[in-house]
Amino acid sequence: MTSLSEQIPNVIGQYWSALIGCLIVAAYARQRFNEPTFPNRETLPHTVAPLRYLFLRSAYERARRTYVIASLLLYGLLLLPGKQVLSVFKINSETFPPQAWALLVALLLVGLLPTTNIKWIAMIEEQLRRWVHEWFLVPDAVKKTIGVLEDAPYEPSASQLEAIPDAQRERLEADLKLKRSSLRYRWARATMLMASLDQMGAGAVHPLKKAAFDPFAEDFDAIHARYKALAQDIANLSKSGSAEKEETLKRSVDILLRRFYAYISWGVRQQADSDGAMVQILEALGFSISVVEGRGLFDIVAPAVGVVAGITMAYVLAWDAIDGKLSTSTSNSVLGALTSATAAAAMYGFAAFIALKRRGAQIEQRVWREASPKCQIMIGVRAGLVTWLVIVVSTVYGDALRSLAALIQSDMPTILPSNAGQPEVAVWIKIVSASSWFLAGAIASAVLASRLTGDVRRTQKSDRVRDAAWLGVGLGLAVALAQLMQISLETKLNGTDETLRIAPIAAAAFVGLACGAVLGFMVPYACKGNLATPPDPIMARQLRHLLREAKTTLGTAALAENWVFSPQKGLHGITPAEAIQYEGYAHVVRTLLNSDASRDREETWSERSDRPMRVAIDAEAAPVIPMPAVSAVKAIAGRGR
Repeated sequence: MTSLSEQIPNVIGQYWSALIGCLIVAAYARQRFNEPTFPNRETLPHTVAPLRYLFLRSAYERARRTYVIASLLLYGLLLLPGKQVLSVFKINSETFPPQAWALLVALLLVGLLPTTNIKWIAMIEEQLRRWVHEWFLVPDAVKKTIGVLEDAPYEPSASQLEAIPDAQRERLEADLKLKRSSLRYRWARATMLMASLDQMGAGAVHPLKKAAFDPFAEDFDAIHARYKALAQDIANLSKSGSAEKEETLKRSVDILLRRFYAYISWGVRQQADSDGAMVQILEALGFSISVVEGRGLFDIVAPAVGVVAGITMAYVLAWDAIDGKLSTSTSNSVLGALTSATAAAAMYGFAAFIALKRRGAQIEQRVWREASPKCQIMIGVRAGLVTWLVIVVSTVYGDALRSLAALIQSDMPTILPSNAGQPEVAVWIKIVSASSWFLAGAIASAVLASRLTGDVRRTQKSDRVRDAAWLGVGLGLAVALAQLMQISLETKLNGTDETLRIAPIAAAAFVGLACGAVLGFMVPYACKGNLATPPDPIMARQLRHLLREAKTTLGTAALAENWVFSPQKGLHGITPAEAIQYEGYAHVVRTLLNSDASRDREETWSERSDRPMRVAIDAEAAPVIPMPAVSAVKAIAGRGR
């Protein structure tokens, strides 16, 4: 038996190894964070650290700290299996010093061991980095800003126009009033933006600060060279141009405008501390941007999650009471019920939040399609992984934090505390068997996202019951299958031959059905209510303006409400009431409204052209009066003479 004096140096060595490993992982994470996880070069400037300039000025350090913390958590999870996995790397665990285990894991994570090629660790690290980038809207925020500026009306301020010679100014003002689809309008917009950007740092009052754009000098030079080349092509077009040549120039000008918008987006992000400040700068530059506030997803999800937690706690207490545990150990039963309620609230709360958040993100990126399996699967996979993580944390939490030594030195056979009369289960078996709950989170999130479709006015009790039935049955079946798979995996991996009991599976399925019914009854109703009557005053004003415009365009209030609150194919199946809550769609809705009104008028006139013409008197159709015969007309004319 090893004496205490021999154990102390080993423990100290393990702690030092873990400390050094944490420092290595943290330093590596800070440097690796700047490497992009996306191939889109359109949103990246030509600078040494391009990713740095895709964040708002105040968000970059927060994002990097988040990634460092996430990397350290990943490092801790990789330490859990213990040194018995050394055989996977063809290292003799008997001769390997235990003090070096934590340091070895750190070197494997950062890829500093050239003799090992562990692709799955690199894939996990890259995916973790991509999630942090996406959480802080990189590069989606820049792409969204480019899309918003493309759709936004543009009217430069008087101070910017005054800096342009009179002859050119009059021509630009005239061209900016033309149709936005014309080449002259697009070129006038590019010309005005170039003139406005040239005014930065010239001593005049300007919404853009020259210092914020200094890192992108190389990009501006490329934009300026492309602008000069296009100016020559457009000048030559007026001499001998063709329709095909004009279309080619339109596409070239559109590409140039997107580079303008990307350049402006980078600089404004270095100048502004918040999204609101960025919108103010862009509006001062001449863009009319619809300000879209948050949708209050927490307020939508929180009430349903509270009811789910209450149902779970009541179920655990009732099961313990039937089993006789509540009377023998009341405190343990109550503590276990609270733990289960917290886990259920976190699991289904995250699933609902991810369904709403990711659906909104797909709508903003214009990739969401109603009834699209691909969109729902992408949402379900993310929610399923989070559900698995919640179950793992709730299962392994107590054992993982027993001591720092357990984190560093724990091996596969490490045993979790188990209930009396039940076989003990190893940590890794608990983690693997918990993967079956991936299905419950994925089903809950995907079904919930699919129930947010249709007319937002359909919030009657029958509609709510229908949503509750869909989500309740789906989640109940998913929970039953997850419980069955978890018990089967634990039994198989633990090497025991335990008889499968149906009662716990049936009870878990019933609770899953109840929780799903609550989510289906409350969450879609709250979402649709927020769309029909937005609680946010800014969004309420936007909806009133849209209804007024629709009434003016379509003719009646009933037609306006039907158009605003019903799904539209031109918006990929979402309603205009929801589309205006996203900056990427705010201006598209108005264009679609005019397009639909024009098409309806054309269809109406086309139908009327095939019918006998009627004269309307006091809004009523006058009867068709048969014309008299020619002889009768002559007789009347003769009597008149």
